[in-house]
Amino acid sequence: MGFCSIKRIGRIVYCEDLSWRAPVFRDRFEAGEQLASLLEELGYRNVIVFGLAAGGVPVAYSVARKLRAVMDVIVVKKILYPWTTEAGFGAVAPDKSYEYSTDAVSWLGYDERTIEELVDKTYEVVRRRMELYRGTIEVKLHGETAVVVDDGIATGYTMSVAVWFLERHGASRVIAAAPTASTDGAMMVSNRAGQVVTINVRGSPYAVADAYLEWHDVSDEEVIELLEKARKEGLYKVHR
Repeated sequence: MGFCSIKRIGRIVYCEDLSWRAPVFRDRFEAGEQLASLLEELGYRNVIVFGLAAGGVPVAYSVARKLRAVMDVIVVKKILYPWTTEAGFGAVAPDKSYEYSTDAVSWLGYDERTIEELVDKTYEVVRRRMELYRGTIEVKLHGETAVVVDDGIATGYTMSVAVWFLERHGASRVIAAAPTASTDGAMMVSNRAGQVVTINVRGSPYAVADAYLEWHDVSDEEVIELLEKARKEGLYKVHR
């Protein structure tokens, strides 16, 4: 018997029997174990796992551990709407590349200079956290398949920019993987990733946290502690 009833729509792979409902997972670690089982069933073994900090790192740790794969971490940060610290209309990568919704920018009335200022501000956070977690912003691959892991895909901008970043920095193929995803976000990411692998797909209204019984914002201290644990277990390597 397989891990779940697998459904495929274009480049999106998900578990039909675990979708369209919430919650599904106890916490990020359990979600990562289940995600790894699905990835394994799909044949993804000789891969490098990249956790999207911060929330994707516990998930990536469980994925790497179960797949016996090496993990690394990257920071891609949302360009936020002015009234929230959560919702974004774009995202910025460690090399300062970015993507955003032109519809959102038009609606907000932002000009090019405002966007540049927001990108600069967002990139400074990305740079600081990359150096904090990895000691360097440099990422270099040599034709490997990369699986970039987050705790969920909402709008899709963070994951899409992460996939784009790893493609430009040496990955031969990039798989986007998350325990839960919105239908719109998964579809957006599928336009860029080699494949989108998720367990729990849901429509609107959508919130990543709804898929989890236990949910909290992952702190810098938790990320650093988990990366040190992964290093001691031989799972963590900085690709530079």
